[in-house]
Amino acid sequence: MDIGQVNAQAQLASQNDKSLTGNSKLGQDQFLQLLVAQMQNQDPINPMDGKEFASQLAQFNSVDQLIGVNNGLSELGQSQQLMRAELTNSMASSLTGKQVRALSSNVNLQAGEDANINYDLNNSASEVEIVIRDSSGKEVRRETVDGAAAGDNSWSWDGKSNDGVDVPDGQYNVEINATNGDDSVKARMFIEGTANKIRFTGAGVRVSIDGVEVPIGDIETVAASEK
Repeated sequence: MDIGQVNAQAQLASQNDKSLTGNSKLGQDQFLQLLVAQMQNQDPINPMDGKEFASQLAQFNSVDQLIGVNNGLSELGQSQQLMRAELTNSMASSLTGKQVRALSSNVNLQAGEDANINYDLNNSASEVEIVIRDSSGKEVRRETVDGAAAGDNSWSWDGKSNDGVDVPDGQYNVEINATNGDDSVKARMFIEGTANKIRFTGAGVRVSIDGVEVPIGDIETVAASEK
């Protein structure tokens, strides 16, 4: 067999594969080209051994099967993504008007109304510090609550700053720092209210709950509809 010619065929096949797919791996077509090149350039006096040829055909068959499996898995993955997206969109549309609970560190302050700041503690706390900041990150209110039980807790913000002045309506960010003596206590903030708007974005579905927008994945509970 003329090894030089086979190598030339291999280099040509590799170049073609790179130019078409941008991938340096040997593909199905290139493997077949190499096999044909071996047969065309074998020494007539010393032809390729039948067992060796059968082995190479078996390798080709394995490559073909693997490519088919890979393509099938890729198509299956795409179908599952479409199904998940359709299911999420359908579920999101059904949330409108329902009472929901979602993880969020934001609260929406409206004129003449107090804002409920809800948080969950994984253990009881002897002291809970609540820090409220505006959209620029500036602190507007800091309050300390003595004693809080494990589980759900709530504190009502009257919309006033540390100086006792009414702050503008809008959305504010809240930080909860809970401690029990020298030990910190893990806290999670959540909001409860009516899901009144659904927005579909490139980053996923977002649900507006009484003016606070959250990713649909942050919704923890949905109240059952009343009969």
